[in-house]
Amino acid sequence: MKTFDQVVALTIRRYRSGEGLEELADALGIKQGMLYRLSNPLDEDARINSKHLIPLMEKTRDYSILRHLASRLGFLLVRIPRVRMARVAELAEYQASQAAATKAVGGFYLGTKSAEEALEAIRQEMERAAGFRKAIETHAQPSLFEEGE
Repeated sequence: MKTFDQVVALTIRRYRSGEGLEELADALGIKQGMLYRLSNPLDEDARINSKHLIPLMEKTRDYSILRHLASRLGFLLVRIPRVRMARVAELAEYQASQAAATKAVGGFYLGTKSAEEALEAIRQEMERAAGFRKAIETHAQPSLFEEGE
């Protein structure tokens, strides 16, 4: 498992938008030199301040830091996506994602998938499941006795 500093460094290094690290440093309210130090996981003296974590995740749209923290503390982090009406094609997509997660877990036990790959497949399936849960909670079920169904 990666360390917290490694996850922060990867988040910073993956950022590819606008004017790059200069723009990111400005959004976080820190000097560009400090951002370069934070992007180096071997620099043990550079530590990110907790008040910069949320702006960093929002600006980069990379929530691996949050996933890492949840995992380290024994929690599963699930993003609840926007809800659409469930259609037959979406149900097939949901079934396919469950099958992919199951296949990844099987691959882990057979030694063809790493633990990280299996866990990522499970996380993706749970995000999709959360979306369907929200869709079901917010969508009124038609009555069995309504005509024209």
